[in-house]
Amino acid sequence: MITERRGKKIKFNDGSEINLEDFFNSNYLRFNSFAFNYLSDKNESEDIVQDAFITFWEQKKTFPNLISVKAYFYTSIRNMCLNRIKHDLVKQRYFQENQHKMESTEFFLEGILRKEANGIIYNEINNLPQMEKKVLLLSLKEYSNEQIANELDIKINTVKTHKSRAYRVLRKRLGNIIFMMFTLNKSFFNRTTS
Repeated sequence: MITERRGKKIKFNDGSEINLEDFFNSNYLRFNSFAFNYLSDKNESEDIVQDAFITFWEQKKTFPNLISVKAYFYTSIRNMCLNRIKHDLVKQRYFQENQHKMESTEFFLEGILRKEANGIIYNEINNLPQMEKKVLLLSLKEYSNEQIANELDIKINTVKTHKSRAYRVLRKRLGNIIFMMFTLNKSFFNRTTS
């Protein structure tokens, strides 16, 4: 078992020790090649191996000898590679399931409409009086009236008044259709801000 760690040295119960930097230098290419067998990507393989070394250094694991340290690295690298592959498969499956939708003209036009409507709405919100603007922005972040009142150090009725005024101004400036989109579907607004 590892009995102590000083600087970059790791000492084992059998009296042997390794310098982590030497171990890194002598095994780095071997571990990269091992990771590459799974990932077929040089950069990702290097990232995985570096992550394995960082994880090793941060953990307080115990090892009886050098062979068990190497076994730990091979196992860690394999598991990290498999996790990366699983993550990539999930992303690929999502893209395949949504590819037709994302390539459609409707999706393209809907994206443009969202961004443009968002720009118009955001401009009008920014033109509101300061307190009404603050209240409305907190409301869009799904704060309750009570949370808004606490945040701004005002009464709940004052929050309701500012909201009412803000909605009235926005309805007048934006017209009924855009205002209805805004008030009925705040998630529409939140999706378009990202």
